[in-house]
Amino acid sequence: MNKKLIIMLLAMLIAETNNLFSQSMSKRLEETPQSVIANVHKAARLLKEKGSEALAVLTDPKSEFNDRDAYLFIIDVDKSLVVSNPRFPERTGGNIREHLDWSGKHYGVELCEIAMCGGGWIEFVWPKPGTEEGTRKVSYIYPIPGMRYTICAGIYNNTMTLDELNTLTGHGKKKVAVIFEVMPTAKGKANYFKMGAALKEELLRMPGFISVERFASVNNEGKFLSLSFWESEEAAAGWRNQVNHRQNQKMGHDKLFDNYRISVGKIVREYTDQNRSGAPDDSNEYLGIK
Repeated sequence: MNKKLIIMLLAMLIAETNNLFSQSMSKRLEETPQSVIANVHKAARLLKEKGSEALAVLTDPKSEFNDRDAYLFIIDVDKSLVVSNPRFPERTGGNIREHLDWSGKHYGVELCEIAMCGGGWIEFVWPKPGTEEGTRKVSYIYPIPGMRYTICAGIYNNTMTLDELNTLTGHGKKKVAVIFEVMPTAKGKANYFKMGAALKEELLRMPGFISVERFASVNNEGKFLSLSFWESEEAAAGWRNQVNHRQNQKMGHDKLFDNYRISVGKIVREYTDQNRSGAPDDSNEYLGIK
């Protein structure tokens, strides 16, 4: 065969190979945080519909869920168990809490904590395929309500913060409750209420403030509870550090209170008799609410 013709055919073969490789890489590069979320939620719907039978599809490395960058891995958080990892099958059946990223962080522990708080995004250091250099990877964690499965998927992303990613899924900063239990002294009680009234207008103007109520204990005479809700822990911290409020805190601590306790908690779940969207599935089922 003519030498020039052979060279030309080889060049065409290499070009076609490079084109196919580029198309494959282009498919990978098309992954976005939105496509990760869509893949996870699609898998969650399948699990809700078919139960454990859906695992045959969701754990198949060649299925539409896994033949991509944003492949799924499934966790049983209660048991710290890796139910499925089609890209790294040797990890299936292992303890997710023992997993380390390339910086030595126990990202599996953080994954479980996020899942137990209702889901969201985590970040860790992981090498891209074909490389040995760690880079930032983010994964979306979605615990399926009413089931033991948590579905996760991730991509390499250096452009969006965790707050921005959580905004996409409604798993951003958590609403918090601040519970202030106090036993004023006999002489300090009147001043305590007077200070609270004086600060009310400033409290209402605070960014992130939602509401506040005060209650008297029916079990401990003279004990009071102030319950306030805030859009985030940062918003609550803003009130804690407000100048006039700080001065009143010191006055109460030094002179007005026999004792007190402050508890700050993130709201994990919230629903009412009319709006049951946040209620556990088993509660709605028990009440006959669809």
